[in-house]
Amino acid sequence: MATKFVNLFLCLSIVIIILPIQQLNAQHISRKNLHAWPTASPPKIDGILDDQVWKDPLQINKLTASTRNYIYFEDTPMKYVSEGYFIQNSPNNLQKSSQKTKVQVAYDNYAIYISAQLYDTAPDSIRTNMGERDSGGNGGDFFIVSFDTYNTQQDTYEFVVSASGVQSDRIQGTSGWDGNWNEIWTSAVKVNEEGWAVEMEIPYRALRMPDGKEQIWGLNFGRVIARSGETSYWNAVDANKSGYVNQFGTLRGIYDVNPPIRLSLTPYISNVSIGQQGGQFAHTFSGGADIKVGLGQSFTLDVSLIPDFSQVQADNQVLNLSAYEVQFGEFRDFFTQGTTIFNKWDQFYSRRIGQNHNNPGDEVLRENEAFIYKPSDAPILNNTKLTGITEKGLGVGILNSITNETFAIIEDSTTGERREELADPVTNFNIISVEQALPNNSKIGVMNANVYRGEGFKSSNVTSTDFNFFDRTNTYRVRGFGALSQEFFPSEESENGQTQQKGYTQLGHRIDVGGGKVSGKWRYWASSNIESDTYNPNDMGYNSAVNKIGFYSNASYNQFEAGPFYQRYWLRVGYDENWLYNPRTFTSRKVWADGYFLFNNFWSMNVDSYIHPGISYDYFGPREHGYYFKEYMSHGGGFTINSDSRNLYTGSVRISYWARPEFSQLDNFISYNQTYRATDRFDLTHSVSWNNQRDEKGYVTTLHEDNGDVESVIYGNRDVKTFENNFTSKYYFNPKMSMKLRLRHYWRRVDYDEFFDLSTTGDLLTTDYTDLDENGEHTQNTNYNTFDMELSYSWEFLPGSFLTAMWRNELKSSTHNSETNFSDNMKEMWEEPQLNTLSIRLSYFLDYGQVKRML
Repeated sequence: MATKFVNLFLCLSIVIIILPIQQLNAQHISRKNLHAWPTASPPKIDGILDDQVWKDPLQINKLTASTRNYIYFEDTPMKYVSEGYFIQNSPNNLQKSSQKTKVQVAYDNYAIYISAQLYDTAPDSIRTNMGERDSGGNGGDFFIVSFDTYNTQQDTYEFVVSASGVQSDRIQGTSGWDGNWNEIWTSAVKVNEEGWAVEMEIPYRALRMPDGKEQIWGLNFGRVIARSGETSYWNAVDANKSGYVNQFGTLRGIYDVNPPIRLSLTPYISNVSIGQQGGQFAHTFSGGADIKVGLGQSFTLDVSLIPDFSQVQADNQVLNLSAYEVQFGEFRDFFTQGTTIFNKWDQFYSRRIGQNHNNPGDEVLRENEAFIYKPSDAPILNNTKLTGITEKGLGVGILNSITNETFAIIEDSTTGERREELADPVTNFNIISVEQALPNNSKIGVMNANVYRGEGFKSSNVTSTDFNFFDRTNTYRVRGFGALSQEFFPSEESENGQTQQKGYTQLGHRIDVGGGKVSGKWRYWASSNIESDTYNPNDMGYNSAVNKIGFYSNASYNQFEAGPFYQRYWLRVGYDENWLYNPRTFTSRKVWADGYFLFNNFWSMNVDSYIHPGISYDYFGPREHGYYFKEYMSHGGGFTINSDSRNLYTGSVRISYWARPEFSQLDNFISYNQTYRATDRFDLTHSVSWNNQRDEKGYVTTLHEDNGDVESVIYGNRDVKTFENNFTSKYYFNPKMSMKLRLRHYWRRVDYDEFFDLSTTGDLLTTDYTDLDENGEHTQNTNYNTFDMELSYSWEFLPGSFLTAMWRNELKSSTHNSETNFSDNMKEMWEEPQLNTLSIRLSYFLDYGQVKRML
């Protein structure tokens, strides 16, 4: 079957590669040019455009940006001004913007300076919503500056300032966007009679650039007008075309600027107090530092000494009934910033670093012993990261982390004596990623992820390569990925020291190829994925299930021109088929369709539907080799309606269902999300969801014989009800100071009414199994709650320097009382002991270039 998929893909690839050859000169992206102006007197960054650098000594009032040529006055102190209408990307693709914009760029030996007058015929209607850093406009107007410093048409540094003065920044490389990237730069805004103005100072240390006589960069400016839902760009970004940076204009005229010495130090001190309700608090005072060092013109070395993650957001814990590991989000700054080069094909799951891996089992216990503590985390000793991209478009990323050993504590119930058992040794995590940018937004890359735990413990290595090729017009795309995993298992010894099993290496592989048309109104895509049963990247990556072969295809129609009642829409249909790799056998197929509509009143709707025809076979749910669950035909679908996001109050409703008629199974899901911007400084966000799964057939437990062989796999008929309630309130004192309150309640009830033996042919048979204990109580029914409350405060008292505080209250309860109502459940939950954590942190940013400039 795999051979059939590969042959089909090869045929498709030939068509995809040959077709574009006929069209290499069919399209040409027009690129505007703008020149920067050198200045010996940098502007005062206050949002008032009265500085000498922004004045026009030669009285040039007309637009000097050109789509074909640029005007250059040799040896003349000349600056260029772009004044006119940007081009819309949304809602009216390629139409003229409703408002004019004037932009200028200046520079000196320290920074790039940008001024923009964003004209508005109704200044009183400018949306000045405040938000936290990296929140974009948060429902308000904002201005975007994007630099492609190496002019590769793939990488960009993007700086955003809202009409209220809030900063956002992010970078894009060949691996995608990194919205967690943060740099230290200066900006100011001012609402005036003509609209609003913005000034920006972006130090060269925030950028990476080539070393040359003249800097020639890709450039674009963007503007969002919130009340009209309009996004427009200086150099048009056509929604019908694939890509973003490849549609930039050009910035010229920056001469004799040398990449600066990039060196910064951010020392910190913190105090953490943690304690159980009614008990004593434990206090921890610590300090450390984050160091950034520029290595040459292209690379940055990040070192975190004694990392402090005491103020990261709590995980959204759930009661997991599936056969797959829950994947949590990453909130630790070191692992969210500058790591997109590693985030490819699930090879890097940063939560593995600091996660307990090898807790000892009951086999290490002696008579009368029991575990009284097992570690859940492994302390991080240090983190080091090297990232950057060369002038030739070679991107490099190296990350290394070391975690300390952890111990489980065992107690003898008769003597009270305690001893420690090693859980995790000192462990080294290392990942190296290299990727080369190619013409036409294409790339090719290699990556290696290695985890070393030392003698007596399993180590691993995963080596992979990937490519992404576009034709010259960015209309067609072919991509591929291949990986080899190696697991190094240690020798196993018996109690008398004899070797029971010699160490060995287990190999696994994954191959994924795909291609299709990715621009234009009609688009199509096909791909195939093969993962062997021994493929395992999970020591450092995340892969929920392996041992599978998949074929996936879809076709879509995309309309970006407005119609009588819509602004844009897309419709898509697809077919998926899955097989088991070993043994090679069919598992499932799926036919699906979805779509999106944006209406003229700025309401939008998503719709989706799907069907699994015939019988499918679940080999993962039973958790035991040789077993599978036979799943009869099922179908589902739903829709989401979003109200006009320009309003002070916005809402979103999602309603969906899933059904399997053979077992009378029916799932209903409904959620509602709402946001109320009470003022420019105060936001309220609330989301609530309810999922009711009736007569679900799911795995319960596995019964073993005395010799350890599987006696039977038990499935159950259960009703599962899940309720989740989230509330967030944010108040912004000013663009640099804010307070945030976050509440989350998660409640899941699982109620069994029948149990079955799962046969080796996938059928459910009657069983003598019962979950009743000696008191006649059900042991499989579950009533599970988690509740988190977080109150945080942040003040950026100097650029890059923060005072932050967080108070967190956590509680969790789990009982077998699955018939409780909401009121009784809340009372029962609040009787559980609560864990309180209070953290205060002070960090101070020191930059070599800034200090040198001051001196």
